[in-house]
Amino acid sequence: MSTAALMYLIYLGTGWLGVPESHRMQVALWGGGILSVLGALAGFLLKTLPQAGGKTGNSPSRKPTIPQGRFTAGFSGDDLRPTEGGRNNMYCRLVVGYADAKSDVTSRIIDVQAFTVAATPDGEVVPYNLDAYCELRKAQRNFRADRIVECKLADAEDAESDVKDLMATLMAAPATTICDNQTAIIRPIAMPDLVLDYMFRTPNYRRVNIRPVSFGYTERSRGNRRERTLLFIDGIAEGKTQQQRFRTERIKSVWQAGHENPEGNIAALFLPGQRAD
Repeated sequence: MSTAALMYLIYLGTGWLGVPESHRMQVALWGGGILSVLGALAGFLLKTLPQAGGKTGNSPSRKPTIPQGRFTAGFSGDDLRPTEGGRNNMYCRLVVGYADAKSDVTSRIIDVQAFTVAATPDGEVVPYNLDAYCELRKAQRNFRADRIVECKLADAEDAESDVKDLMATLMAAPATTICDNQTAIIRPIAMPDLVLDYMFRTPNYRRVNIRPVSFGYTERSRGNRRERTLLFIDGIAEGKTQQQRFRTERIKSVWQAGHENPEGNIAALFLPGQRAD
C-alpha cells in the first residue's frame, strides 16, 4: 500500500475517533510516514531471515558437504545395511581423515581392534563400523567407514602407504591374543631354526631346537616413537608335531641354528631396529 493511501486512511480514522479537524492532517502525515518506514524495515528483515529449507537471501554459502563413501563402494548413511561378518581380536594401525556429522574433517591415528560390515544396495559387503583406539582422543572410539575420506597405513615407511581397499587391508591385518594380561600382536614368520635354553619348569633350563612359526609382541607410543616388546615365540620343537608357545621371559639364551655364539638381543631377531633392554 502506498504512503498516500495510508495517510488517507489515517485521516478518515481520526475523524471517526473524534480528533479535531485542526489536528487530523498532522496525525495523518506523521502516521503515514511512520507506517511506511516500518513496512520497509519489515520487508528487509524478511529477505535476510532464513526461509523454508534453511536458505537465506544474503547469508554466506554453507560449508560444502564432504564426499563420503570412498571406502564403502560409494555408498553411505542409510544406503548401508549392517550384516554378518567382520573381525575381532585384530590390529591395524591407520592414519585417517575422518568427517564428523558437521562435515568437519580431522586427522586421526587409530588402532583398529575390530570391525563390522554392511551390504550396499548392489549387494557388495564393505567395512561399516571400526572399533579402534583413537590417539587424538586418548580413548576407545567407533568410526564409521563411510565417513573416512582418506586412509593410510600408519607404520608404512614408503610411498605405498595409501590404502586403496580398506576391506582387504582390515582382513589382512594381524590377529591379537591376550598374554599375561596384555594384548599381543601375532605375526607369522619364516626364519631358520633356533636353539633355546628354555625354562620349562622352574628353576631348570633345558636346551631345545624349534622351528619358529610366529611371534607375539606389544606395541605402544612413548612420546614420538613406537615401543615394541617381544612377549613370545610360537614354534614347533624338534621331535614334536604340535605348536608350542615359548615366552621370552623364560628364555635364557638363544642361538640361530649353525651359529656358535648366542644372540645378544632376542627381540632384534623378530623386531628389526628393536634395542636390547
